Amino acid sequence: MKRFRFRLERLLELRAFFERRAELVLAEKAGRCALLDARLSENAEKRARTAREMFATGRELADYRAAEFYLRRLDGERDRLAAELAAAELEREKARKVYIERRRDREAVDKLRERKEAEYYRLAELEETKALDDLARRPAPAGPARRAAEAGSQR
Repeated sequence: MKRFRFRLERLLELRAFFERRAELVLAEKAGRCALLDARLSENAEKRARTAREMFATGRELADYRAAEFYLRRLDGERDRLAAELAAAELEREKARKVYIERRRDREAVDKLRERKEAEYYRLAELEETKALDDLARRPAPAGPARRAAEAGSQR
């Protein structure tokens, strides 16, 4: 039986390539969001630790002021990171939409390929069954065994 050949195989490969590229872009955007989220968590931990230590015994006014300035700096950094995270999440959402579109495009051609392949093999099986039926209906060639059987039935 001849092997199945999909005429749009190149298109399927191209769409799979674009899907992989979109997936990599999405992974990059998701990684950036995760990194910013981790930095925000780290900032919150630093702030909580500094706020706890600020009023510890044995601290002087200069230590209190330094801690206050450090907390302000952490607050500013937190606001900047939150804004970056919001922007990064918007970019990630756009990349996710592009990825979904690319995947849908590839799946459409892939489903077409599957349908064509199933149809091809179904028709090939029908042709094979038809050829075998024709062979079964054809009279057997006159060989020594058949001649002996015919001679035995004529007696």
